[in-house]
Amino acid sequence: MLKSGHSRTTEGGAGDGLAALVTLGTAGVMTFLAMPVIAVALVNVLGASERDVGLFSTIQLITLSCGCLLSTFLPRGRFRRFGISALAVMIVCDLLCLAQPGWTAFLVLRGIGGAAGGVAVSQATAAMARTRNAERSFGLFLALQTILSIVCVYAMPPIIGAFGFAAAYAVLLAFDILALALVAIRLRPVGSAEEHHGMPGNDMAGWLRSGGVLLSILCFFTGVGALWTFLAILGQGVGLDSAQVALVLSISKLVAFAASFLPGIVGSRFGRIPPIVAAAAVLVAAVQVYAVAGSFAAFVLATAMFSFGWYVIYPFQLGALGQVDRDGRPMLAAAALTGAGLGLGPALTVLGPGGPAGIYLIATLAFLCAGVAAIVALMRVSPPLPAIAQGS
Repeated sequence: MLKSGHSRTTEGGAGDGLAALVTLGTAGVMTFLAMPVIAVALVNVLGASERDVGLFSTIQLITLSCGCLLSTFLPRGRFRRFGISALAVMIVCDLLCLAQPGWTAFLVLRGIGGAAGGVAVSQATAAMARTRNAERSFGLFLALQTILSIVCVYAMPPIIGAFGFAAAYAVLLAFDILALALVAIRLRPVGSAEEHHGMPGNDMAGWLRSGGVLLSILCFFTGVGALWTFLAILGQGVGLDSAQVALVLSISKLVAFAASFLPGIVGSRFGRIPPIVAAAAVLVAAVQVYAVAGSFAAFVLATAMFSFGWYVIYPFQLGALGQVDRDGRPMLAAAALTGAGLGLGPALTVLGPGGPAGIYLIATLAFLCAGVAAIVALMRVSPPLPAIAQGS
């Protein structure tokens, strides 16, 4: 029986419902997580040119963002319905890719699948924002992404080598089917009356605060894009070889995995503003360590700080957006800002002094703005929106 003021999107245990949402969101970005491996396979197996790989990557990122924006125009609160629909489209696209279509047809299929993935990740993100412990939910979401990105890097190349390029999409297909089964079984349909009750809408203050958190997310990923895009080049600049850069990236994944569990632990004790301030400070400090790094150890330290700050601040940003957003559409649009920021960061570095100094300048300013925007948006907010999905 639903209590007054509360509604649910999960069926059965809370952990089962959250597992379905986390898997749904991760399925939406699996093509992005596997993109480095697929890009290499395009070149080595299919003989694609650098231009072809760039076009493929651009289509994947743009359509993913378009799918997130599309979600803002869909009826709110129907996470299960639109999640299942998005996964069905992704499964069809993956199946057709197994048939090894021509290059143009392949790009069209990946574009359609990317848009469906955007719908999936935005619907999952919006649902996780309404769990009882949003930071914990988002932390688990990032943790699963970290695990699967490592799996993609180490497991997919041998599979592609043994069975051909199409095998990459067999892996994605299997995960999409798993996500579809979890969503269909573990998430309960929500009636229109419950949707309306759970999504009362924003007043002017709510829209302004939601805009502030969205600005924080955009600034954050602008800084990430400026730094992460050129990380290997920065490493080579301090004398690291390719093996050392790969080791640094592996260490960063381990740090990120561990850090992703912290938001769910510290959020209930310290609220959202102190952890956001601390994480933003760590990110700014990481950039300064990069700027003075002259050894492998210093570069590892900077990258560990960067990964730590990244995987702590982002769950709190999403949790903050869920706190101030009573309409749902800003949360649905939040995932689109990831791709926008990742693309904006590298572009802005050319406006600075150039070279590493330009990268560090843009990253520092972006992380500072991310922290300030989130703090301003969270000041004197009303009580959080009641949960409609069980996350703890």
